Formats: sequence, C-alpha cells, structure tokens
Amino acid sequence: MSTYRVKTTHDQALIDLTVLDPQPDPGPAIQTTRRSYGGDGTVYDEARFIELHFSALDDAAAYQALLTLFGLSASVENAAVTVYVRDEVYAWVRMNGTAVRPMPGKTVSWGDVQSRPVDTVLLVKDLATAA
Repeated sequence: MSTYRVKTTHDQALIDLTVLDPQPDPGPAIQTTRRSYGGDGTVYDEARFIELHFSALDDAAAYQALLTLFGLSASVENAAVTVYVRDEVYAWVRMNGTAVRPMPGKTVSWGDVQSRPVDTVLLVKDLATAA
C-alpha cells in the first residue's frame, strides 16, 4: 500500500518524501480546472491540481505541523513542493507543484464542538511530472 507524501522544493526523490500523518481522507486524485478537445479529438487537460482533505486534525499544533511539511506558515502563503499522490487513473505518481495555505473560514475551520481544526483542504496546484 502506498501513501501520500510531500517534501518542499521540486524534483525530490521518492525516498526523501515525508509520509503524511495523518493521511488525507481517502480518495483524492489529480483534477484539472479545464478540459478542452482538439479538432482531431485529442483531450487537453489544463491546470492540474489536487485537494488533500483532512476531516479533523488533533489540535492547532497538528495543523501547524501539517503546514510546515508543505513549507507553509502564517507568513508563507505558497511553496514549491514535490508530492506523491494518485493521478487521474488512481496510479501513484511523483509530481512537482505549488502548495497553497488553507484560507480560514473557507478551506479550514475551527470546530466549535471539537475545538480543533476541521475540514482542512490543502491545495497543491500547477502539478507537473517530477524529474
């Protein structure tokens, strides 16, 4: 069984990537913002990205640790990363991309009842095959 992984900067070797703990909720795969078709029927997928969803993290420290793995912090909104994720056909692939810090109230919330970060979505955009 493979696992979702990450490391800051591009073109990192698979062995150097850090396994995400916790793992994102099951099922995230690479998506595209637009699909177009050439006159000959060729499919063009543009602007590939993945959203890694975490239902609930243990506490604020766990949230900050997750951000740190992706090179993000209160003062860093996006960072170059290498990720190991599932592609459009759910095969594991190593990709370069740009991690984007979640936006409070939109892609991360503080759970009133749980008193911890909930519904965290970590976006990695501009995906391209790692060298």
